[in-house]
Amino acid sequence: MIEFKDILEEFHHRLQGVAALAGSGCVWKVSGRLLPEPDLPRPCYIHEHPFCLAAKAQSDGERCCVANDTEVIAERLCRAPYPFVNLCHAGAAEIIVPIPVGGEDECIGVAMIGPFRPAGGRCPPEFTAEFSQLPELDVSRATALMKFTPEILEAAVRRAYAGSVGVLPAQPHDERILQVLDWMGRAFRDSPPVARAAERAFMSPSRFIHLFKAECGVGYRDYLLRLKLREARRYLLGGNWPMSFVAANSGFADQSYFSAMFRREYGLSPLAYRRKFGRGRTLV
Repeated sequence: MIEFKDILEEFHHRLQGVAALAGSGCVWKVSGRLLPEPDLPRPCYIHEHPFCLAAKAQSDGERCCVANDTEVIAERLCRAPYPFVNLCHAGAAEIIVPIPVGGEDECIGVAMIGPFRPAGGRCPPEFTAEFSQLPELDVSRATALMKFTPEILEAAVRRAYAGSVGVLPAQPHDERILQVLDWMGRAFRDSPPVARAAERAFMSPSRFIHLFKAECGVGYRDYLLRLKLREARRYLLGGNWPMSFVAANSGFADQSYFSAMFRREYGLSPLAYRRKFGRGRTLV
């Protein structure tokens, strides 16, 4: 049986392959706000190119980087989920490629390829040296990467996220449960009750609870909690939002309960986790 770590390793290699073709970097972001995926190695979800590090080191640079991903790019993709070239606040270009699943306008996440030096582009004088070392982005390179990146990544993305692999102890096979899992991946922040999930599976709540645990190896409520905690980790790795914001956007109505469940699962408070593993590793 293929284990989750093997699936992630294959995904990691494919991201590295895209980076090699681009002659730059390639990171992967998930969720509507384009957040880091905590189960991947850090270089797979945060640009650590010397230019990016120099830009982030400037006053307000880290905040601008977070806003670029979670607001500017995320909002554009929400309006039109198609590949495009984005210019960051520091003047570098990156190619944004959403990876589609299911419907044409639905995607699991986004490959962010770069940074590049746009033709004729400029940057603030503080990091001109790093900017000059970036590969230049031309139309043919951008077009090729937009076309072929989905072909390189799509199968690996599907394997990494199919049936909430990595969150469940067992891989379910019952079609009714698989459909509920797909729905839960979008609805978990609203804490849907068991009765609502059972309706989607055309079962009574008692029958659904029994089948869910038999198929997934974990109870419905425990699985819902795992989805919320995984989303919270993404927010903690992705920016410096207040804990109340992280809790609410991960599906927790009570911040104290969120903190207690997070500490129980990961052995650290949410704040300590962010300080240890977050983007700047010194966020407060």
